[in-house]
Amino acid sequence: MLLLFDRSEYLAELAIRSPDLVDMLVTGERLVQRKTSEEILRELQRGSEDADQFAWLRRYHEAELMRIGLRDILGLVDFEQNLTELTALADACIQYALEVVLRSHGLERPPFAIIGLGKLGGCEINYGSDLDLMFVADRKAKDLAALQRLAVEVLELLSRRTEHGIVFHTDVRLRPDGEKGLLVNTLDAHEQYYRHRAQLWEIQALTRTRYVAGNLQIGEEFQQLAASLSDFRLENVAAGFPLRSAGMTSPQKGFSAAHAEAVGATRLRSAGGRGLAAYRPDWKAEIHKMRMRIERDRTPPGKDHLAIKTGKGGLMDAEFIAQALCMQYGWREAHTLRALERARAAGVLPDADKLIENYSQLRRVEGILRRWSYEGETVLPDDPAPFYRVSVRCGFSTPDAFRHALEHWRTAIREVYSKVFGP
Repeated sequence: MLLLFDRSEYLAELAIRSPDLVDMLVTGERLVQRKTSEEILRELQRGSEDADQFAWLRRYHEAELMRIGLRDILGLVDFEQNLTELTALADACIQYALEVVLRSHGLERPPFAIIGLGKLGGCEINYGSDLDLMFVADRKAKDLAALQRLAVEVLELLSRRTEHGIVFHTDVRLRPDGEKGLLVNTLDAHEQYYRHRAQLWEIQALTRTRYVAGNLQIGEEFQQLAASLSDFRLENVAAGFPLRSAGMTSPQKGFSAAHAEAVGATRLRSAGGRGLAAYRPDWKAEIHKMRMRIERDRTPPGKDHLAIKTGKGGLMDAEFIAQALCMQYGWREAHTLRALERARAAGVLPDADKLIENYSQLRRVEGILRRWSYEGETVLPDDPAPFYRVSVRCGFSTPDAFRHALEHWRTAIREVYSKVFGP
């Protein structure tokens, strides 16, 4: 109980409101369980007959947050497994919310796929993460207005605030045309938008997509589309650059470079026969400019040293490296750390060990910071007292030692970033 109250204000307040939650977890064997999204979904489905689905989903979600949080606080799970379990909870809640809505309308087959982006797409859900969602309908879907209403009901079941709180904050602004676009649109409409009107950052976002729930066939088709759109080896061919310069090689040993060009051209035709409007030969320099704008505009003035996500050498440096490498080499790896590890194995990431080690340290700090409030915090406190407490929770005896470590980690991350994108 001391650890619980020291490590997380959110869970402490939850324990005060519902003390039986802690007793149930500690006296049983649930703290040692590693649940998959399928196991969580089956547990949720036991409450499918509950008259108040909003209350049932929120009660179950709270209990799971306590279980997952306690496993983390007591050291029963490592950081990566913690992210996996939080993501599994998110996946199951989305799937269950969709099932509830479909059942209320007498529908047996989901009419759209739900795609996760960002941290959800990368299976990297942390405490307080929003769920970035996109709803994609079949190419031949006609009654889009009815599908909008279904999607709204799913979102409300997840994020409407009731007396029992919410399940997850949801964000659907990454869809085509943002807040002005349709909440649910066809696969064809998505393809037309991304090929002809999307900006480069929207194509970059497609490196972190994943089918989460709903119609599996539509989800797989969208993932194939996202793979072709974000594979900039193909875009190099469309722009007139040979595949050799794009890092594309022959699919089989002994094949000629000309054959590799022909294979690439065939793939290009199958992907739509033309390049992206957002593509330009200096795309990597443009991504770097976006990163610098984020660093300048989204970092609180005078608090760069505290901004562990957007600041210089922050988490976004590593995320941008991973996404750019996926675009450059045509990889489908939405998980940031696994993408960096793949780049290390391929020998295309300079100082890969240094980047991965220091990025992992910084990401752990983000998890500890967010665990306190279960909010999407990315800036460390500037007040000495809470900063000291965060230092201790991160394993440091003094704030100065913590500051020194933060500076070391972020300097190392920025050094690798500069090698990838240029100074």
